[in-house]
Amino acid sequence: MMDKQQQNGSEEWDNLLNHLRQIREQVREQGPLPEHEKEEITNAFHRGLALLESQVRDMAGGMRGSSGQW
Repeated sequence: MMDKQQQNGSEEWDNLLNHLRQIREQVREQGPLPEHEKEEITNAFHRGLALLESQVRDMAGGMRGSSGQW
């Protein structure tokens, strides 16, 4: 079973991806975004990268080889 932190991280990740997918669909249907929306989406993308980087760091921190080090 996942702990609350993992669950919150997963939910945050899912929400972020869904938001970016919605924007992608909007761009396909309506063309380029206005400047203020581009900034919002760029910020969402950067939040996603930061979240992914944090999760990778957390996973790497928990990985140990047989010698106790990675």
